Amino acid sequence: MAARPPLSSGDAATSRALGALLRVVATVEAVEVQRFGDLGVTISQLRVMHRLRDSPASCGQVADHLGITASTATALIERMVRRGLVDRGVRPSDRRVIELCLSARGRRLLEEAGGARRGVIRAAIARLAAEERSALAELLDRLAASVQSGETSPAPAVRATGHHRGGREPGVPGA
Repeated sequence: MAARPPLSSGDAATSRALGALLRVVATVEAVEVQRFGDLGVTISQLRVMHRLRDSPASCGQVADHLGITASTATALIERMVRRGLVDRGVRPSDRRVIELCLSARGRRLLEEAGGARRGVIRAAIARLAAEERSALAELLDRLAASVQSGETSPAPAVRATGHHRGGREPGVPGA
């Protein structure tokens, strides 16, 4: 299959889609920040909790993730340990390394706020027509797969009819 040139950054549809996606992300983040703010959790603490949700990390790894100094991360983590949001222990494979993990309380807070976030998104999606929900799911699945794979060139556009842009298969002249 012949490679298509990347879309220019001035492509109106790409810019519109990117803008819409960024507005959705910002709105969802605002809901999450509000919910956690109501629970007394700062944005930095929220980011640490998200980082530790799936796997433990050292203080240095947390500092790198947040883009802060090790001393700032240490103070942040100390406050989180005192609040019971993070547990500290030694790494089994290297007892010299202090390992941080999300505590049961921190995990509960993430789940509660995540439920509120999912509720807001679910309600917005439910207001779409069935065929719009289906199309949205398909497009978001493709977008997520492309972002996760690190793919940089755009996939051939497929119209709702299933035909590729231009009415022919990409890379097949005159087809």
